Amino acid sequence: MQTETFTAKLFSVVFHPLLIPTWAYLGLITQGNLILLRIPFNLTWTLAGLIFMTSFLFPTLIILLMLRFKMISSLAMPLRSERIGPLIVTAIFFFMTYYLLKQLQIAPIVYLYMLGATLLTVVSSAITLWWKISLHMVGIGALAGAYAGLSILSPNNFSLLLVISLLIAGLTGTARLVLSAHKPAEVYVGFATGASLMFALFMLVGT
Repeated sequence: MQTETFTAKLFSVVFHPLLIPTWAYLGLITQGNLILLRIPFNLTWTLAGLIFMTSFLFPTLIILLMLRFKMISSLAMPLRSERIGPLIVTAIFFFMTYYLLKQLQIAPIVYLYMLGATLLTVVSSAITLWWKISLHMVGIGALAGAYAGLSILSPNNFSLLLVISLLIAGLTGTARLVLSAHKPAEVYVGFATGASLMFALFMLVGT
């Protein structure tokens, strides 16, 4: 039982919603053609650092300050009411990431993803006002939705990334249930919300 709980916590940390944009980018550069993705080879890891800092490190530092000043009870934010502030912070930094990438005029797929992530954070904030949707599953659903859209639109083969993202979704969803962090409906709706919005965005803007 302890091993099961530890594994569930590990998946929850490794695939935390704030880390998903970084995972999405790393997946793209390992499986995609950098020229087709319009990612300059000499800036590949610079962009990775930028995405990591603006979508994970900076919002995490602010959320830690919120914990320090008792604006939230824990980093797990078990209470629905606690999640609104961190979600607003996340939306701001996700939009900042989108804006910075767009100003660089490179990697349009990546800044399109960050636009979708920003929209999903706003949608999640609205849903959280009355229901505790799984933010982990919204993030991983967005990952799967993006890879599904790219599998259809791009000459690159993203089918492996799509399969991996679906596997991660299943394992992380199970982890959230093992930890009793969510009810099954909150997990399923979270994944469906993330996947459908991101897939629709890619199909609408990418075509």
